[in-house]
Amino acid sequence: MDVSDWVIQCPKYTTFRINILKPFNSKKLQETLVNQSIELNAKHIPDYNCLKQDCLILSQWDEDVGVETSGIEVVVDAACAAAVLRGAHVFAPAVMSLTPNCKAGMKVDIYGDLEGKCKRGLKVPYDGEKLYVGTGILKMSRFELFDNGVQPKGIAIHTLLPASKLPVVNETMYPKGYLLLQNLPSIVCSWVLNAQADEYILDMCAAPGNKTTHLGEMSKNKAFIIAIDKTPQKVLKIQEKCEAHGVTCVTPYCFDSTKCCSEDSSGINGGPPFPPDSFDKILLDAPCSGLGQRPQLGKKVMSLNMLKSYTIVQKKLMTNAVKLLKPGGRLVYSTCTTTVDENEALVSWALEKFPNLKLIPAEPFHGGPGLPGVGLSDEQRVLVQRFGPEIDELRLVEEKYRDHIGFFIAAFSK
Repeated sequence: MDVSDWVIQCPKYTTFRINILKPFNSKKLQETLVNQSIELNAKHIPDYNCLKQDCLILSQWDEDVGVETSGIEVVVDAACAAAVLRGAHVFAPAVMSLTPNCKAGMKVDIYGDLEGKCKRGLKVPYDGEKLYVGTGILKMSRFELFDNGVQPKGIAIHTLLPASKLPVVNETMYPKGYLLLQNLPSIVCSWVLNAQADEYILDMCAAPGNKTTHLGEMSKNKAFIIAIDKTPQKVLKIQEKCEAHGVTCVTPYCFDSTKCCSEDSSGINGGPPFPPDSFDKILLDAPCSGLGQRPQLGKKVMSLNMLKSYTIVQKKLMTNAVKLLKPGGRLVYSTCTTTVDENEALVSWALEKFPNLKLIPAEPFHGGPGLPGVGLSDEQRVLVQRFGPEIDELRLVEEKYRDHIGFFIAAFSK
């Protein structure tokens, strides 16, 4: 399948990261799925299993499971529509249109606005390009959503069944910080870094803190983790996420990671910039074009200049990362995009630019090898992980590991 067709489809699996610092009640998940199966008149609940102690994978409902549509249309923005396909409820701010005769408790059909042209509060059926994404129960009246002069909050539509047939399971089932909706490749990325006690670890582009908290949880709060982002509001989000997850070993800083290495720095404790050879492990989850996100429902147009701008920043970040890594240390580079320039070509550039850098196996392997003929030899591309629609005999991957978002992971030692 061509990658452009693949990214507009919804993955067939949903993954959650389980916080191993907190007790996880698997019975609650079982009860939720059983209740949904009764509601949907399904014979079986979806398959689910833990790939590791901290990773839960859920599959779709059986093909014959369905729900009768209502004929009553509610339009939501494209981002919300994508979330519904992944098993989310509809939150009030995302609702764009609702006919006047709708009342709380009614069954409604959820459509995504693919063009972004639906005017908020529209009272008549939307005639722009739209996509059916699921059916649910309306929880708010039109007055509450549009007409009472207050920004609406909370769940506006309780999703019964997404068009993707993924189960409606989300973080709100558990106390905050216990369960996190996170794509499998992002979870694998932290496994590759493998945070351990007493290690000095740098997360160079840490917002929103998903991987940062995972690293803290993996180390059982015994690593020394520094998380950097250049936006104050995002740094605050990292702090809040750490607090919710019970992660106490992270020190966040607001700083530009393209400038986070300096020969004049006195040490780590004073904050960035840091002196060379400071960290045992570094995670560079680089800002990227994000073209691996799925499903991509809105019309996303990105200029060639914009695409090129990402590799410029990625190379600056990589240069700082190599300097900051201790000899013998591990550097993990990752993106959530599918472009060669930001992935295989970037790895090839780094190996040529920094002779002291060695490509090592990005284990554990759950993605396929890198693409052939784009700068990496077969011996090199089998060391990296690419998540996408490609099937490569060099390393075959089960569908339940392959059918997620587009992602790339490479690991280096110095």
